[in-house]
Amino acid sequence: RGSIKQFMQADLDESGIIMIDGHRIITHSESLEFARLGYDSKMRYLPQINLIYLFRVSGEGRLPVYYKQFSGDVPDVSTFDDILHDVRLQKNEVTLIADKGFGSETNFELIVDSGLSYIIPLKRNTAEADKRPEHLGDYDQIFNYRGHPIYGKTYIRDDCQVYLYYDTALASNETADLVDRLNKKNATAEHARKKEETRRSKGKGRLSDVQLEKLSPLNLTEAVQEHKGIGTFVLQTNRSDLNCHKVHHLYKTRQEIEQTFKSYDTVLEGSASYMQDLHALEAWLFINHLALQMLYGVIDRIAAAGLTSTYSFNDMISYLKGIRVNRINNLWYVSKVTKKTQSLCDKLDLNLKLTGAL
Repeated sequence: RGSIKQFMQADLDESGIIMIDGHRIITHSESLEFARLGYDSKMRYLPQINLIYLFRVSGEGRLPVYYKQFSGDVPDVSTFDDILHDVRLQKNEVTLIADKGFGSETNFELIVDSGLSYIIPLKRNTAEADKRPEHLGDYDQIFNYRGHPIYGKTYIRDDCQVYLYYDTALASNETADLVDRLNKKNATAEHARKKEETRRSKGKGRLSDVQLEKLSPLNLTEAVQEHKGIGTFVLQTNRSDLNCHKVHHLYKTRQEIEQTFKSYDTVLEGSASYMQDLHALEAWLFINHLALQMLYGVIDRIAAAGLTSTYSFNDMISYLKGIRVNRINNLWYVSKVTKKTQSLCDKLDLNLKLTGAL
């Protein structure tokens, strides 16, 4: 682990954006110390390992730079102190971006004491965003994000800024989801009510009048209006040089680390581990880490060529894995490739016309 840390420390810049998040890996090994029952975002209560990852976004590109494993029963918020001491991020040029699972008063103090900047969400009902706007006209700012408007309101605190956002697309999705759940609840209640009325008509009622009254359908309009926080989220930061719009933009870069975990599970097939001891698991995690860095090297190369909308990582591997070389008279020659493969190599500036000793 010491050598792995030394390798990873070289990738941790003294400036830029560092994102932190946790990823759960399922394991059924009975000999792994860190394999503990835990509950993850996929609602799986299974033996798992909590893998905390750091992801760097800077002018040099994007890169997974650090990981550390914890027991599956350890929540993300409890790992923060350990991570900060382990990676030795002590520069105020670094802005740490995390999800709300890391937001606690203790963690905010740790970050500030480390001299780091941060952007971390708070709970919707936080007291830091008091006097919430009742109307859209009461917000301070409005800007567009991915084709829909975002409303923002600023709250200045002694050592930080708190921003409340109302996302119209988020509000629409959450409202639609809430209406679906309320309709299902009403349908279930109506079914139970009709069954009880049938039983009562036969003199075999099971529910009291009070219980029967509770099965009355909900008024959807009133029920939705009771959910005051729909479509909102709150961010806290000590970056006084950033306004409401810029803080929102930086926080949304967290989608990079979410995409990293999707690649970890699907492309690298690392959603579950079959390692049987701690040393083997650490080696497996490190190999996955190197593979993940190579994956982002490929993705960045695709992006640099302006081909993101045309080719994915899997597309590129599908084309390039068919390239072969033949040894003729002690020299290596690249075999013939298809026009599509050659076209992709030309676009990515990959030179296949190589001969000689390898």
